[in-house]
Amino acid sequence: MRKILGAAVFAGVVACGGVVSSGDDSGSDGSPIEDASSPYCPSSAPSNGAACSKEGLYCEYGSDPNLSCNTVAQCTGGSWTVNTPAPDCPTPPNPSPCPATWASVPVGQHCGNLVGTTCSYAQGFCGCSVGGGGPVPADASAVATWICDTPEAGCPQPRPRLGTTCSPNNLQCDYSPCELPTGTSIACIDGVWEEQPYGCAL
Repeated sequence: MRKILGAAVFAGVVACGGVVSSGDDSGSDGSPIEDASSPYCPSSAPSNGAACSKEGLYCEYGSDPNLSCNTVAQCTGGSWTVNTPAPDCPTPPNPSPCPATWASVPVGQHCGNLVGTTCSYAQGFCGCSVGGGGPVPADASAVATWICDTPEAGCPQPRPRLGTTCSPNNLQCDYSPCELPTGTSIACIDGVWEEQPYGCAL
């Protein structure tokens, strides 16, 4: 299993980020969408500053496949720090160039002048990308192909929410962290999903 550190690279697009909340905010629909339960996370997003007991735990709330467009609460120093989605996170519908369904995305095929286009589906994200890390070529449209955030064999799809239960321990699943701005890497640590740092080749 590879170890990864750093930040993702994608042609022409920057992922949306979060800000610290001062109240009881929720994700894009206000509740977790995972079927799996969490032994530690509250059933809804906690208030910023409320007490918590499992140091370092992250709990995710919302229905967006993009981690940074959901509410994420972290237990640190005995209290919750709550980060809410940035107001510029994209909302449905998908841009018109996006294929109608996840299954119809022509993965691996040339996508030319659509570089930077991302498409959201229930299963995850796809996009027109130049690939995993490294400098963007001068003529990106000549090499860009359709990529979806399909993880390695044995990893769940769509991406599980942080803080939900998992097995086996130490399983790491990469959801195109270097190919798509919506990508991330997670690992099963002590029975719950945690976000992992990642890096891309330069």
